Amino acid sequence: MSPVRPARRAGGARTATAARTPFVILVVTLLGGGLIALLLLNAAVNRDSFQLNKWEKETTGYTDEQQQLQQEVDQYGAPGSLERQARKLGMVPGGNPAFLGPDGSVLGTPERATAPPPPPSPKPSASGSSTPSAPASPSTAPPSPSTTSTPTR
Repeated sequence: MSPVRPARRAGGARTATAARTPFVILVVTLLGGGLIALLLLNAAVNRDSFQLNKWEKETTGYTDEQQQLQQEVDQYGAPGSLERQARKLGMVPGGNPAFLGPDGSVLGTPERATAPPPPPSPKPSASGSSTPSAPASPSTAPPSPSTTSTPTR
């Protein structure tokens, strides 16, 4: 005896397709949503990348400006520049300094700072040349490392 099979209905194929439809719509919706989210994320990253590039260019410009200003400060702090500026202000190199000991005693012999004589001005010669015939020699010993003058009272 063979088992009895139920008769197939004509609408059975439609029932299986109808049951798959919500699943297919769900999968397509999830894939589409993921694709849109990925696109939006990529756009946000690109926008931030452009902002980062702009900030890097600004930082490079500020770094260059900072280095230029540091070089300018270094030039003003160079010993030769400081000496020229001090002479323009009427300062003269200090003499031998004197120091005060912890007990109030004076160590060393203080000397008054005196201005060295100005270098001779070039005299025009008959040939029209304005160069001096003899080079100017330094008039005093080189200045001490301290370029401040000793106040007198």
